[in-house]
Amino acid sequence: MKYKLNDYNGVIIDPTSFSFEKADLEIAIKGFLLYMETEKKGLAWITLPIARCASVEQFVAHGFIFHSCLPESLTLVRKPQESTYVPFMPTHIVGAGAIVINQHNEILVVRDQGATSFNLPGGHVDPGERIQDSIVREVLEETGVEVSFDAILGFTTRHPYEFGKSNIHFICRLKPLTENINVIDTDEIAEAKWVSVESYLADEKNGLTNREIVSQIADSKGLTIADFQSNSGRFKKQEIFMAVEAKL
Repeated sequence: MKYKLNDYNGVIIDPTSFSFEKADLEIAIKGFLLYMETEKKGLAWITLPIARCASVEQFVAHGFIFHSCLPESLTLVRKPQESTYVPFMPTHIVGAGAIVINQHNEILVVRDQGATSFNLPGGHVDPGERIQDSIVREVLEETGVEVSFDAILGFTTRHPYEFGKSNIHFICRLKPLTENINVIDTDEIAEAKWVSVESYLADEKNGLTNREIVSQIADSKGLTIADFQSNSGRFKKQEIFMAVEAKL
């Protein structure tokens, strides 16, 4: 059974490094746990592909517990002591909404299938996707309008949300590069249009939260993308947003 060490005295097992035959696996697990105890290691981790999930019972019998799962894999963890801290599985579902206002002071809005009110375009941030990329993608899919990212103006949180997780939703300002409407995601979006900001705010059929967001923060400076010289190496951050003021 092969493994690698992480930065926290933990061990990550390579699931391709041993036989999953029941007798062989039993020997491998016992040998691994002896190593963990002798070397006083911390958490033991293994991510099993779905094709190998029949072996979950054996790992559980030796003290492994469920941690998290993806469509094609299940991650188990084993604590050396009951009190050992285990980093929790992802706790938030991340989304983003867009405030896009053109040179005519018109705001870009969408109406979902089956809905009567118009809201800001937006949606979920996909795993591994940057916030700025996700909201540019969502606006294009829902309206056909090409945009460039400008700033994060604020965010909202909500709990409980889907699957017992929390939700964090970033409100972003984007600049329109085109204005022609051409809804791509017709399964979700029934209509997209430009409407004057004044008309949108005055129409009580539109969601109150969206109208309050637009009225209160559309013109704020917000957090813009910052480029730090120190942002490199193994701990490089994919995005840094800061309220950067002009230098004196």
